[in-house]
Amino acid sequence: MPAFGLNESEMVAFALVLIRVSVFLITWPVFSVYNVPGPLKILLSLAVATVLFPVIPHAGLTAEGLGSDLIWLAGKEVLTGLTLGFLTRLFFFAVSCGGNLIATSAGLANAQIFNPAMQSTVTTVESFYVAVATLLFLALNGHHFFLTGLAQSFDAIPLNAGIDIAVFKDSGLILQSVVEAGIKISAPVMVAIFFMNVAMGIIGRVVPQINVLVTSQAVNFLAAMLVMIIAIPAMVMELDHQMVSFAELLFKFMKAM
Repeated sequence: MPAFGLNESEMVAFALVLIRVSVFLITWPVFSVYNVPGPLKILLSLAVATVLFPVIPHAGLTAEGLGSDLIWLAGKEVLTGLTLGFLTRLFFFAVSCGGNLIATSAGLANAQIFNPAMQSTVTTVESFYVAVATLLFLALNGHHFFLTGLAQSFDAIPLNAGIDIAVFKDSGLILQSVVEAGIKISAPVMVAIFFMNVAMGIIGRVVPQINVLVTSQAVNFLAAMLVMIIAIPAMVMELDHQMVSFAELLFKFMKAM
């Protein structure tokens, strides 16, 4: 007797949908942190898969016709979920990159704290930027964009279709976009510290009695903090722009797969 009103082919299709959804939700930002309990992630995966399954095309996917291809299809769904989840995290990778650049330029790279959400140590500047990016991500309904991308992925990459491996040749360009976004986020502080170092170098040549090496550390720290406070509105605007850019990259990469 069919379980929950589903025949064998529909149960196989639902299992494949659940695999892609669960892997995506485990790897995507904000909700994949260690602070979110595992049972909640499982329930969220089941809820999203249940909502998406009735509108996902799965014609031609039969339990009898799959045979040994079932394992390959399950592996394909895992790879698809991991790829989409990784692409959604690029925005936060860029923010972390920008925060680390600022911390290194301001001499705060050694001041690290333990982040229980990521189970790793991060700089204080990176933690602040990631917190701001997370609040902005939720305020602008960024999770709605990426859930929409997950739903549309079943049209771009059907359950019984393969993946074009050639699309991964552009991975270098993706890394380039992350580094560029990190540099743009940290640009105001890095430019201010650069000119401050130039000024301190000139002062050191004019007044040799001043210990520039010691004095510049405190000056760079104060300059970085001042510029960070002043540039918060510009940083929020840049984060908004970068989130849209990475969402477009997700849809573009998904269609190419």
